[in-house]
Amino acid sequence: MEWGTLAVAAVGAVFGIGATVVTDALRSRREREQRWADAKRVTYARFLAALAQAHSRMTVAAASGLDGSARVRAVHDAFLNDPQNTDPKAVLREVAITAPDHVHQVAESVYEQLRTARDLLESDAVTFEAPEYQRVIYAFFADLDVLQRLMRSDLQPPADRRS
Repeated sequence: MEWGTLAVAAVGAVFGIGATVVTDALRSRREREQRWADAKRVTYARFLAALAQAHSRMTVAAASGLDGSARVRAVHDAFLNDPQNTDPKAVLREVAITAPDHVHQVAESVYEQLRTARDLLESDAVTFEAPEYQRVIYAFFADLDVLQRLMRSDLQPPADRRS
């Protein structure tokens, strides 16, 4: 056998092994990024659902006709006690460890607005039509929309992200 043939075979083998290593590394990276995106998607969806469910439970409690401390307790319990164990504060902590800082900051702001709405709904004097409640809930839903767009953008692959 000639040296030239051996050299070509060796170069081919090195090239083949190198291509396989690079391909495996890229596949592994893609799979890791996909798992991370899936984890964030689940956390984001859980947080948005927890906010919506807490708001719904609070409005039902506030509209139940209770007064005084019974109303305060009912609205507060509605905010905290989720039958699926996904109260907004707990899921906000998950967002804190999975989301980029800019998404987490908006999520925290939306959560605080919901808490403010809770505090207003605990008062016998506040109705759903009261200007102070309307201001808070309008800001809550506007920022919730911003948060959803940030989350959706964060879940897009880098090449597909919109400016």
